[in-house]
Order: sequence, then structure tokens, then C-alpha cells
Amino acid sequence: MRLSGLFSRSRKQGELNTKYIFVVAYMLALFSGGLPPELVVVSLAKETFFSPYYRYMRRLRNLLSYRFKFSEAVNKVVKSVGFKNFSELLVRLSQAVSFGDDMVAFLSREVDFALSEYNSSMGRKLQSMNNFLSIYATLNSSLVFLVADVTIISLLYSGGGRLVELSAFMAGAVSGNLTLFMYMIYKPENYITYNLNERLVAVTAIVAAMTSSLLVSNYVAVASAGAVLMTLGLYYRVKENRINTLERYFLLFVRYFSRNYATVRNVEEALVSVLRGDLGTVRPLVKRAINRVRYGVNKERVFQSMSAETKSVLIYMLNRILYSTISLGGDVEIVGDTLTRVGDSLLNVRAQREQNGRAFESTIYALHSSTAGVSAALIAIVGILNSLFSISSVSSVFQFSPMNLGLVERLLLVILVMLSLSNGVAITLAYGRSLNVSLYFIGLLMIMSAITFHVVLLLTNGLFSSLYSPGGVVSPP
Repeated sequence: MRLSGLFSRSRKQGELNTKYIFVVAYMLALFSGGLPPELVVVSLAKETFFSPYYRYMRRLRNLLSYRFKFSEAVNKVVKSVGFKNFSELLVRLSQAVSFGDDMVAFLSREVDFALSEYNSSMGRKLQSMNNFLSIYATLNSSLVFLVADVTIISLLYSGGGRLVELSAFMAGAVSGNLTLFMYMIYKPENYITYNLNERLVAVTAIVAAMTSSLLVSNYVAVASAGAVLMTLGLYYRVKENRINTLERYFLLFVRYFSRNYATVRNVEEALVSVLRGDLGTVRPLVKRAINRVRYGVNKERVFQSMSAETKSVLIYMLNRILYSTISLGGDVEIVGDTLTRVGDSLLNVRAQREQNGRAFESTIYALHSSTAGVSAALIAIVGILNSLFSISSVSSVFQFSPMNLGLVERLLLVILVMLSLSNGVAITLAYGRSLNVSLYFIGLLMIMSAITFHVVLLLTNGLFSSLYSPGGVVSPP
């Protein structure tokens, strides 16, 4: 808990997030509509989606309702703000209001400054993550080699199966803690809205798959559980890829719509004009929006429906700010251009993280497959040593403790399943995707583990079969 609180405080102090940028953009939209600062605060205090920033706006709204001056209220609220960037923004906002600055120009500069800081922060974070991922991959793949060494030592020095069990438990604990550490540092922001049922299905599937594969502990059960997880995870991955493509086309929609609306000042005509451009996967959304407008649906509901259908957090924030600008009579063209710049910057950062994720994914696949192969080869070697040391002429010289091959095989399969879980989550974090998508990578790694383990076990048994043949090194009794 202390470690988690430490990372949480460090993120609060200096790390920018996308919601902060959209809060500034939302302020720009409200001020472009001619709202006074007090009403801007009231509007932001109602937007619970911009958590946790709306809570500070609520405090500011309450102080203003008690007839505090804007600057005095800001000075009192800033003392309780735990986010450095947001507290500094409030101070600068108070000064701009006091000096009578052009708020649209001021907030446009703030958006540019926030984007610059965000890009710099994410650049450093991605570089740090790349360094961590190289260490993670090396350390995680070495855990099976550690268990292999302990197994051979237990065989030679009568350590028994208990020592192997402890080493397997330690390997699982190290892998789990390493993945948890990575999650706390590099946890991505949620950019897709999943309902409770989708989350429960994902959690239930992974618990059931892990439990069945750990209890049965054979390659067929592991491969079958992996196939189930991979199928379900593929659904989430395809869904997120589709939403990611939709978001890129939606930025084009925002650009076209804002410029058309600035000219015609009519939502329906602006939407119809947008259809003349290349909107890709956004075109069906725009057509449904036009139909709703023609049937007299409230325009706010029209934009809300577009957001709900996509389940994209980015599209929700873009639509919320865009409609607020329209309803308040703000400068839609300026706000639209600002939102397009913000969206482009966020998607570019996401694309860089995707590129890092692909490189890390291929590395993990190679290391995980080799780890599964080493595990299978270890079983064959332990079987050879068991047979070798069971010969009376050898056992009279060397004292050894025979190993239970079934126990070793089960423990190694358990370790491979645990490594599949941790590596799958790590790949997802490297990509910056939601944990629902990790089911795909976990399932794929489990299938790779089971197939590689079984194939290498067959090959090594065939390779060493000559040792058991008549006249071989180890003659059958």
C-alpha cells in the first residue's frame, strides 16, 4: 500500500494526462461562448467525467457562491489541489481574469503548452519503459533457468522435491511482482469504455482458464485454456483496433464539421456537408446523426448517441466540448482546430507506444518459446539422470535423491502458465491497451508454451532414447 501511494503521489505531482488537456480545451470552448469566469467554473463543476478536476471546481464554485472574489477563491482552492499542473493553471487563470486578458488567446496558449508538456513527458516515459522492458524480458526468461539449476542441484545433492517446489513458487512470485511493478508505473489511460458485463466476462474467463490449467497441469489443458482466452481476447483486440481507426477518422469529422458549421451555422447542414469528404468508418455515425436531427431529436442527445455508439473516451470528450461550443454560440472553428490538434497529438503518442509494443511482443514470443523448450529438455535430462544414477555401479559411488518426474513436469507447466499471464499483461501494458486485450496475448502464450513444451519433450526423448537401448550408456535392467 505504501508503494502504491508513493507512485500515486508522484503521478499527481508532475504527470500530465489527457483529461487535463481536455479540461483546458473545455475552458476555451466555454470562454469562446462569452461566459463569465463564474459560469465557466459552474459548468466545469458539473462535468463529473473530468475527474478529479471537477472536484476542485466544485470547491471553487462553492466559494464563489459565498461572494468570494475570483482570485481569493482560487488562492484558497489551490492549497488543496494535489496536481501541480492544475494548481498552476488555476493561478494563471486567476491572473488572466484579474488583468482582463483575452481568455480565448490565453487558453489557446495553455492548450499548446499542455500538449508540449504532455509530449515531452510521454517521450521520457516511453524511453524509460523501453529500458525497463529489456530488463523485464531478460529477468522473466531467466526464472525457468533458475528452476532448472535448482532441480539438478536437488537431484545431485539430495535436495528433494521440496526445494524444487520452493524455487517454482519463488519464480512465480518474482514474475508476479515484476508485472505488478510495471503496471503501477506504466499503466495506460483508459480510452475505451467497457461495461460491467464485459469486465466480468474477462475476469471470469481468465480465472477459469488459469484454475483449470493449474489443476490439470498437462499440455492439452493448457493449450485448451489458452485457445479459449485467445478467442475472447481476439474479440476485444479487434474491437479496440476498430475504435482506434474510428478515432482517427473522427478527427477528420471534427475538422470538417467545425469549419462547415462556422459558415452555415446549422447542425444538419454542416453534417450533410461533411458527408462529401472521406470519413471512412465514421460515415455511418454521421448518417445516423443526420437522421436523428431530421426526426427532431435533441442535438445534445445526437452528439451523446454518437459517443455512446463508439464507446471511445476520446470521441466522448471531443463531442462534449464541440456541442458545448455550439450550444453557447462559441467560436466553433477555433475550438474545432484546437480539438483536432489535441487529438492528433494524443493519437501520435499512442502510435509510438504501439510501435514499442510490437517490438516487445516479438521479443517475448522468442524468449517464451525458448523458455518452454528449456523446460521440456529439463524433464528429459532429469529422466536420464534418474536412470543413470539408478544403476548399482553408479549409485554406490554417488548418493542422490531420485526426482519425481511427474512433479517436475507439473511445476514447470505451472511456471509456464504464470509466465504466460505475466508476459501477456506486460505486452498489453507495452501496447498501452486495456487489460481485456491481455486475454489474447495470455492465451497465445499459453498455446505456444503447450505446443513447444510437448514437441521439444518428444524430440528430446527421441534424442536420448539411444541411451536406454540395449548396448547404450544406460542399459535397461
